[in-house]
Amino acid sequence: MRIDSERPNQVLLSMPAGEKSVEGRIAFLDEGIVRVTLDPTGEFAPYARPLSPDHLARIQAQPDNSDAYARPAAVATEEGGELVARAGGTSVRVDPSSGMMAFCLGGRTVLRETAPVRLTSRGSTQTLELTIGERFFGGGTQNGRVDHAGSVVRIVTTPMNSNQWGDGGVASPSPFFWSSAGYGVLRNTFAPGSYDFGATGDAVVAEHDDPVFDAYVFLAEPGDLRSTAQSILRAYYRVTGAPALLPEFAFYLGHLNAYNRDAWSREPEGGAQAWTVRGSAPAGSPGVTRYELGRRRGYVVPEGHDAESLNGEDEVLRSSAHRYRGHTPYEFSARAIVDEHARYDMPLGWILPNDGYGAGYGHNGYEMTGGVDDAGQSSPERLAAIAANVDNLASFSAYANERGVEVGLWAQSQITPSSDPSVTWQNLRDFHAEVSRAGVRALKTDEEWVGDGYSFGLNATRQGHEILSDLTGQRPFVLTLDGWAGTQRYAAVWSGDQDGSDWEYIRMHVPTYVGQGLSGNPNVGSDVDGIFGGSEVVATRDFQWKALTPIMLDMDGWGTLPKLPYAAGDPHTGIRRMYLKLKSRLMPYILTCAASASCVEGWQGNDDLALPMVRSVLLEDGSARGEDAEKYEFLLGDALLVAPVWRAVSADAAGNDVRDGIYLPGTENDVWVDWFTGERHVGGQVLDGFDAPLWKLPLFVREGAIVPCYEAHNNPRPAGPLNPGGLDRTRRVVEFWPAPGESRFAAYEDDGRVGGGHVTTAYSCCWAGGEVTLLAEPWRDDCDGFDPLRVTTFRATVRSRPARVSAWLGDEELELVEVADAAALAAEPAPGTAAWLYEEAPAVETFAPEEERALADMVAGTHGAPRVSVRFPRANVAELSQRVVLLD
Repeated sequence: MRIDSERPNQVLLSMPAGEKSVEGRIAFLDEGIVRVTLDPTGEFAPYARPLSPDHLARIQAQPDNSDAYARPAAVATEEGGELVARAGGTSVRVDPSSGMMAFCLGGRTVLRETAPVRLTSRGSTQTLELTIGERFFGGGTQNGRVDHAGSVVRIVTTPMNSNQWGDGGVASPSPFFWSSAGYGVLRNTFAPGSYDFGATGDAVVAEHDDPVFDAYVFLAEPGDLRSTAQSILRAYYRVTGAPALLPEFAFYLGHLNAYNRDAWSREPEGGAQAWTVRGSAPAGSPGVTRYELGRRRGYVVPEGHDAESLNGEDEVLRSSAHRYRGHTPYEFSARAIVDEHARYDMPLGWILPNDGYGAGYGHNGYEMTGGVDDAGQSSPERLAAIAANVDNLASFSAYANERGVEVGLWAQSQITPSSDPSVTWQNLRDFHAEVSRAGVRALKTDEEWVGDGYSFGLNATRQGHEILSDLTGQRPFVLTLDGWAGTQRYAAVWSGDQDGSDWEYIRMHVPTYVGQGLSGNPNVGSDVDGIFGGSEVVATRDFQWKALTPIMLDMDGWGTLPKLPYAAGDPHTGIRRMYLKLKSRLMPYILTCAASASCVEGWQGNDDLALPMVRSVLLEDGSARGEDAEKYEFLLGDALLVAPVWRAVSADAAGNDVRDGIYLPGTENDVWVDWFTGERHVGGQVLDGFDAPLWKLPLFVREGAIVPCYEAHNNPRPAGPLNPGGLDRTRRVVEFWPAPGESRFAAYEDDGRVGGGHVTTAYSCCWAGGEVTLLAEPWRDDCDGFDPLRVTTFRATVRSRPARVSAWLGDEELELVEVADAAALAAEPAPGTAAWLYEEAPAVETFAPEEERALADMVAGTHGAPRVSVRFPRANVAELSQRVVLLD
């Protein structure tokens, strides 16, 4: 064992490998971050070998010699018959006779091998000590899985087109895992593998089909599971890059379907799929039914038939569209879908109008092929058809953007013009033009493009991410599957294609979300109600809990029912709207959690940096009881506890039910408040038989929590004549749930699109004696580019009407005017005054129109806890604090 003369942070050694020895290298990058490589070739490549030299994406975010690491000088010694490499408090101890290694931090052995690393011409295997009660997380998006103890996890890409994405399927593998014992291991390889966490023996056996053993080992100081998770995930991000902070629109509902392929009819036709939309009409009513023909790759619209399109009568059709003989009425267009969401007051943030095999985004060059010379170059006519279709896409993007909706595209194959002359021209792609000329802001990959996974999938998402970033200067939104370690810095992951016809769909997905976050990618999503099949009750329950998660998408056109939020009728339409509106209100809180999960530069967080948005209850309470707590509930941030209805317990025909097995973290000193009723429940207990009528998601807020909100809206673009449901960022709402003592919350805010700067607002709540003080401090950080003139409303849940309410703007006490109802409170107070409202029994906010009577009847007997609201006049919150005092 000796120090590398050129790299003083690295130690070189020879390790026994059967009758031979193998060269090894130990590199100390930072305290608790060590790279160990055993390479029979002696090459010690800085990066894992990709499947192709064309794959430029790396697992690491930077090379090991980057100044991003401290690279402390190493010392090599012999102690007690062992070879010891040490830098700072981190050391690796090697048994010279066997080559077995132990990894130590601060003098404590954190990780120990129980067998030497085994190297063969086909692979490498590491065997680690397994302790009683040890938990294991990671492996990427392992569908239906959280804790892998006692299981074998496959680090493989699901075979292309197999749809193996049910329970136990692998939507997006990652060669990274970590243990509750305080360590994590990242294998630096693009080869498939498997991790046996004590399923077949009394050890952890991690193997990959790579003859080189190359691993980053992360070591954490002793602590609870939450601190261990933070330490290991932050170290993992140091090496592989922090997760992407998505643009704000990505956190709103997305709609995906093919609008450039099929024929449609208002009357039944042979082979047509019927789609019925009931909107605000009662569930079970006739609704409006339309019929879709084709629904497959290669379908040709019959001459004279009505057909779908992006722009309806305004479709861009140039000379190369002469073979297209269909009619494109507005009714069957993507424009109509955007407008339909607005008509039913449904939040919608983004749309992918080409998500279907064989669906492009224009009819120019329809069913034309050829136009490619021997050098693979396209003819002017072929290029003109592509350009005309990009113009058609640009027309749709402009229409959608004016109405607050961003446009993305699905990539079923390559994203540059194909040199294959057999590809029909209407299906050719030019992602550079789609982004720069047509305003595309999102990309969703398909298994036909990234299904090879490994370095191919990672490189594909890198390409999409960089094109979006370079051409727009905005934060990209890439949604993928078949990722790898490092995917998190480029893309969010969705769980693949499943059937939403029964409860298994929700049962499998709740642990999938929790597990993916613990595996190093907090940006997780899935199709609402699945891509296939469908169930109105399951879909409504799915909308509920997914509104408390990062990414929601309805993948329409493949199932047995429309996946649109307004398709099923009253009460389903109203319930889904209710939760989409709730998500819109929670956006400041969600974005704050996202900033922490992404370790945004300069952001200090709320003692939660690197923790995912969807957080395991185990991070809050290691004594959480039972499988239900570990797999079927989660925290959104630290304030909100979500217990999805994932099975029928004693449901009636309408879907009203109860929820069993809800574990409330903490002890009797912790209180969890029902979001809708205000009922208080002490921590450390399991709730069975919890009332969960169809409209109600079991949702709890921690007493003492502070949750920054917006007023309910439909999309993050500014409100305007064509976008009345847009967001007014100058109207902020802060929800307080006071508890004895003091609580604080720092809220993150940026522009939602570009980033690069942010402001922080520190909120606090102090309950001492008979006085509760609610405070918003002036902005911190550089507020250039942010409008500081805000109208702020404080809303506090209380036990009873306060004896006195007072409000201050900076040092000025405001004249308080009590108002009679919420409508009066909505008016903007005059300077020097503030309005306040006491509600003894506030109604449940559904945002439903009067005609949705079924939902109104469902919630009629339910009300929240007493609440005080105080609305401040418009003020410069970069300079002035806002304070409310409530006296018993």
